[in-house]
Amino acid sequence: MSANLPLRLSRGKADGSVARSMQTLKLKGGRQLGFAQFGPESAFPVLYFHGWPGSRLEAGFFNVPGAQMIGVDRPGYGLSDPHPNRRLADWPHDVEALADHLGLEKFAVVGMSGGGPYAAACAHALGHRITRVAIIAGLGPPEADGMTANRVGFLLDVGQRPMTSAVLTNVMRTVIRDRNAEKRIESFKRRMPRSSKDVEAMTPDFMQMLLSSFREGLRNSAKGPSSDARVYGEPWPFTLGDIKTPVRVWHGTGDTQVPVSIGRHYAKHIPGAVGHFPEDEGHVSIVTNYLEAIITDLRKP
Repeated sequence: MSANLPLRLSRGKADGSVARSMQTLKLKGGRQLGFAQFGPESAFPVLYFHGWPGSRLEAGFFNVPGAQMIGVDRPGYGLSDPHPNRRLADWPHDVEALADHLGLEKFAVVGMSGGGPYAAACAHALGHRITRVAIIAGLGPPEADGMTANRVGFLLDVGQRPMTSAVLTNVMRTVIRDRNAEKRIESFKRRMPRSSKDVEAMTPDFMQMLLSSFREGLRNSAKGPSSDARVYGEPWPFTLGDIKTPVRVWHGTGDTQVPVSIGRHYAKHIPGAVGHFPEDEGHVSIVTNYLEAIITDLRKP
C-alpha cells in the first residue's frame, strides 16, 4: 500500500456492534481474558497484540478489507484479569485458549510495539497453528541492540524495580484517565521528538482513538503495563533462532520511540524472516501507512 494512501480510520466502531468489542473468555484457572472482534467473522482471522500501554481496541483502529481483526487484552489490561508473576511464555497458552474458543484452526498474528515480544513468543510456541506473524515496530529480546537506549531502556530499568514501576504506572494511569488528559497529551506530543511522518499520522481522530484505547487498557488498574515492563526486561525462554513460523518485520527507519535496530535484530536472527524498513517512517506512521500492506502479506498462502 502506498504511504500516501492511509487506511480509513474506523473511529472505534466494532463492525456496528459494541458488544463484539467487550467480550471475555474464562480461562482454565478462572482468569478472564478480554478480546474484541472487528470485521466479518467469515474473514481471515488476525490476532492483534496491542502496544504499551493499550488495549484490545487498537485492533479496530482501521477498516482492513478481507480481515477479521481480533484484539486481545494482555493480563491486567482492559477486561483481562491480572496474572501475578506472569512470564512471556505464559501468553501463548492464553492465545491458544482464545483460538479454541473462537474455533480458529489457523490464524495470523500481529504484534505492535510492546506486543512484539508476545507475537514472537506465539511464533515460537504456536507455529503449528499460526500461518504468519508480523512484528511492527516491536520491542525485542533484552539483548537486542537498542533495548537499553533512551525510552525503551528507561522502561526496562523501571520494570525491574517493582515499587518504582507501580508508582510510575499508577501516575500514568491517573494522568491518562483525567478529564484534561487530551490537553496534557497534546502538550506532551508537541515536546516529543518524532519523525515528520509521525506528526502527519497523529491526527486529532487518531489521537482520540489512541487515548480511548489507553483509558480502556487502564480501566481497572495499572497492573498490565507494570507487569509488561517487568516481562520486557527478563531473559526469553527461547532464542529467535528457534522460531520456525514465517515472520515479517516492519519497522520505520525514522522511529524515535523504538529504535529500528531492534527490528533489524529480529530480521537477522529469525530464520527466514523478511524485513521491511521503510525510509523515514515513524512509530505511528508505519501502521497508518502500511497496515493494509502488512495484512495483505499475512493473508498470502
